[in-house]
Amino acid sequence: MDAELMTFATTLVACLFGSGGVALWFLNRLAKRIDERDEARRDMKELKAAVKDIEKGLVLTLDNDRVIFKALRTHEINGESEEQERKMDEYLLSLLKEETT
Repeated sequence: MDAELMTFATTLVACLFGSGGVALWFLNRLAKRIDERDEARRDMKELKAAVKDIEKGLVLTLDNDRVIFKALRTHEINGESEEQERKMDEYLLSLLKEETT
């Protein structure tokens, strides 16, 4: 009976590996894991870019507030306000360009 079990196991292993079914299953699982990892990397890159855009916008907003409060304190509008307006326009236009691509 021991020889019959060994023959059965050998036949089963030969059929599974000989047909390539198990090998294809392992390769398919490996490919899925690699695809998921690549997708996660792409998502992380997109998130990092979005966070950098948000960070840039927050810094620009704080700088904008600084210019506004300075103008209110001194009761005058100087070239700094126009420069800040130009920076804001550039930033907002860059967001629109990224959205359309």
